[in-house]
Amino acid sequence: MNRDWIENMKETKRLKLSFWQTVSHYFIVVFFLLIPIFTLISVFEIYVTKTYDGVRSTGELLRFSLPWILPAIAFLFIQRYRLRFKKILIDYTDEEFKEAVQRTSKELEWTIDKNNKTYLRANRPWNWTGSWGEMITIIRLKDGLLTNSICDPDKWTSVVSYGWNRKNIRTFLKNLNEVKDGTPLKNVVEIPENEWSLKRITIRLLMYPLSAIIIAAGLFAIYNSTLRGTIAGIAGISFVSIWIYADIKMIIKQK
Repeated sequence: MNRDWIENMKETKRLKLSFWQTVSHYFIVVFFLLIPIFTLISVFEIYVTKTYDGVRSTGELLRFSLPWILPAIAFLFIQRYRLRFKKILIDYTDEEFKEAVQRTSKELEWTIDKNNKTYLRANRPWNWTGSWGEMITIIRLKDGLLTNSICDPDKWTSVVSYGWNRKNIRTFLKNLNEVKDGTPLKNVVEIPENEWSLKRITIRLLMYPLSAIIIAAGLFAIYNSTLRGTIAGIAGISFVSIWIYADIKMIIKQK
């Protein structure tokens, strides 16, 4: 990140991404819009080019695409919200900051990409925890820190970190406060988060029915649609299958 990017993020309190990182971060929105986009192409072919060779009417096409627009809008706001920085008011020295980074790197297996007097950029790797990894950004201010952690946009697209985004920042701040208080480094034994907590159950109650709907719609598109619909159906089934696999893997691992 250059100086202009840092100043922009300080001013906007929002994480700035490269073009391809932005594509990866918002890919879930594009994914849900595939069916509506193909629908608009078909409507264009019906009324403008007169080249439509499908069997559905305009009304049927629009009714089929509507359920895909709602989650696209929801994820647009969710992904945009995740780019916000949270400001933490705290006093610290360079030595305290570096020590906190070292402790957190050891505890969470961070890989440090950049750590200077302006900002920290680190990545946590994938380790069968349901998240493909996260990108952590901490900008240093005179009166505190700007903190952000998102699913790593340089890796496989993911929209669920299974609590790791919050844990990355919370663990660093805990270590920074312990360094400031003179608390010696302790051997940390990680206790896995309960896979049947209220939060996890709520997520599954929302995601599994949505996944079933997407799979059903994908199968319907494959067997009853054009080539474009078939491609979108396969993409939808593949996307939710990866999430289901990762979730089941987490449950089995804890058992």
